[in-house]
Amino acid sequence: MSFSINSWREGTAQNAWEYFGCHRENGATVFRVWAPGARAVYVTGSFCGWDPHRHIAEEIAPDIYQCVLSGISQYETYKYVLITENGTELYKSDPFAFHAETPPANASKVYYPPDYEWNDQKWIAKRKTSEQPLSIYQIHAGSFRTYANGEVLNYRKLGEEAVAHLKTLGFTHLGLMPLTEHLDTASGGRNPTGFFALTSRYGVPRDFCRMVELLHQADIGVFMDFCLLGFPKDDFGLSDFAGHHCYESECRNNWCFFDFEKPEVRSFLFSSANYFLRNFHLDGLRILYAEEIARHPGGTQFLCDFCRLISAEFPDVILAGGASDVGFHRTLNSAMAGAVMDLACGKETVLPLPEQNCIQQLDLDLTRSETLISRMPGSYDEKFSRLRAVLAFLMALPGSKLWLMGNEFAQFEVWSPWHELDWLLLDYDMHRRFLAMSRRLSNFYRKTAAIWEETPMEQHFTVIDPHGVPGVRGFIRKDSNGNQIFVLSNFSDQPVSPFVTGVEKRGKYAELFSTDELQYGGEGRSSGVNFARLRPADGQPYCIEAELPPRSTVYLYKAAGLK
Repeated sequence: MSFSINSWREGTAQNAWEYFGCHRENGATVFRVWAPGARAVYVTGSFCGWDPHRHIAEEIAPDIYQCVLSGISQYETYKYVLITENGTELYKSDPFAFHAETPPANASKVYYPPDYEWNDQKWIAKRKTSEQPLSIYQIHAGSFRTYANGEVLNYRKLGEEAVAHLKTLGFTHLGLMPLTEHLDTASGGRNPTGFFALTSRYGVPRDFCRMVELLHQADIGVFMDFCLLGFPKDDFGLSDFAGHHCYESECRNNWCFFDFEKPEVRSFLFSSANYFLRNFHLDGLRILYAEEIARHPGGTQFLCDFCRLISAEFPDVILAGGASDVGFHRTLNSAMAGAVMDLACGKETVLPLPEQNCIQQLDLDLTRSETLISRMPGSYDEKFSRLRAVLAFLMALPGSKLWLMGNEFAQFEVWSPWHELDWLLLDYDMHRRFLAMSRRLSNFYRKTAAIWEETPMEQHFTVIDPHGVPGVRGFIRKDSNGNQIFVLSNFSDQPVSPFVTGVEKRGKYAELFSTDELQYGGEGRSSGVNFARLRPADGQPYCIEAELPPRSTVYLYKAAGLK
């Protein structure tokens, strides 16, 4: 794909990063920037003692400025000095910078896009195949694990630690909170200041390439959160870039929203996604705030074009977002998890119907103020039993899965970017048992086609009638071969004995899994093997009678065939 200024101005460019920014060309360093309305543009930096007027840029096309310099070394810091229409001097970081100073510093750094020799061909070939399970373990890079002294891990070490944990846990993909450069650590990367620069907190782009490669070589994919809604209002970034709104349509509460109707802005955002997918071999992007983007002028059309263009360029990459009918391969769903947790907390709730091709999320938005385990009522043991029932129910629902780090061992403290997960909790028996259950659920999902297959909903998902029993919910999953998984949950504090449900075939319905097993911290009560009785129920000719312990979820398995 060759860059054309016409495509930039038309709003269809996906590779503007190959032209704008800082590049090495013919032995010189070339700086190019789009600065509409500027009276003059200069390049300044550590290479000239930050003299603001030594290196003037030439306007090589309307609103596009270029400066060619020699003797510039990699990692030199720089900014653009833009002279506005009223003569004000603005010091601005490069919108297309590939690397930046570590916050709180904010200058851009000379860094040429990594020409990395990838060794992940086997994984890339695998992701081109048809349907596969998708379960995402999401981390914040700076607080997943740290060194003993509290220092954050670099990208390479983070990759090693993530591989070890995910191989044990059984998730198919690592999910990363936003890693584009940002100043506000507390936001978890959701207030981006750079759209082509990985944050330098954890190393340089080549280090991140190695991290992704390590994961791919371990048969683990990589998702990353991406914010395309806007950026914080500051004096060095995109806001009022040339003394007026260049990238934004409006600003509110120190936040600027992208102008999704401006062609150059659309090209900027298309190119940002293209840059990360092409240079870092990411397997998926989770687009944050997609519903809000759709509410802004031009936002819905922008999302439609974004999904269409990126999918055409990267057909085996998964795009996920909360907006419907714009072309996302997966929609994001947190409502189901919230409703199931309400049930577990004693609120009789009508569960929404599952959606086709969605991601069931247990993410930061659901746990920002209170963790899953701390939301559960009751005694210490009851909190764990309720949450075990919730996670087992959610894991078996239609849709891909996303779990925020810490959920797998029931962390009590809410996520903080300032310190690592409370791994010391695994010194306690109940947390170790909870982790063992999470591992079992993850592997069960990944290896059981009846749970992860995305066949049409009416062919593989049936709601079980709770018969008015408070707190009881259930459903049936069926794979393409006719094997069935019956998922029965009792979120109440009382045993349900027996719970009768109709089935279409006679034969054996064996307990495959129960959250009440001793090894997971339960009391070891079992439904055992159920043989269908020739007694009509729920419009079916046969029925089974299951024993449902309080605060538990049970999986029953029925193999295809009559017996």
